[in-house]
Amino acid sequence: MKVVWVAFFLSAFLLGGCADGYRKKGVSDQPTERIVMQASETETILACLAGNQKMSRQAFAGAYKTAFSNAAREENDDVLRLICLSLHQHASYKQFKEGMEALAGYVKTHPESAAGLQGLQVLMQRIDQEKIAKWAKSSKILDEKEGLEAENRELLERNEVLEKAAANDQVRIKELQKQIEQLKNIESIIKNRER
Repeated sequence: MKVVWVAFFLSAFLLGGCADGYRKKGVSDQPTERIVMQASETETILACLAGNQKMSRQAFAGAYKTAFSNAAREENDDVLRLICLSLHQHASYKQFKEGMEALAGYVKTHPESAAGLQGLQVLMQRIDQEKIAKWAKSSKILDEKEGLEAENRELLERNEVLEKAAANDQVRIKELQKQIEQLKNIESIIKNRER
């Protein structure tokens, strides 16, 4: 019986030691919870934008065309890609506006994602306002430039007319000087005859 008790304690000791060693190594006998992080739509758009910054103009055109046609079929990933590409440096203003419209539509159809996307929407609206302000300023400067160029042309034409008038006046002055000299000569001849 002593052998049984010794065997029992020995096996309990060995099993207890192994179990403690197993727990000490950080492995638990309870299942652990796993947290799965999924990127938000805003993060997806911004990561796409950062990843595509070095895209050539030609590659951009092809990618935008594909994303635009796929987004028309309402594939979520392609809508996000279209929004991303509309923010790209090679995007035209029309493409930028299409991206804004796609974002507005996405926010309406995905209200659970609205918080982050509305911030992006505000940024895009701000960019749009800045572009419009820049164009207005550029247009004003262009109008002023065209006005100054027209005024410059008028002044050049007026200067040309004045130069021609001055040249004509010089010719007239020379003619009058010749006539004066002739009159002086005639007067001197008359005075010489009267003597």
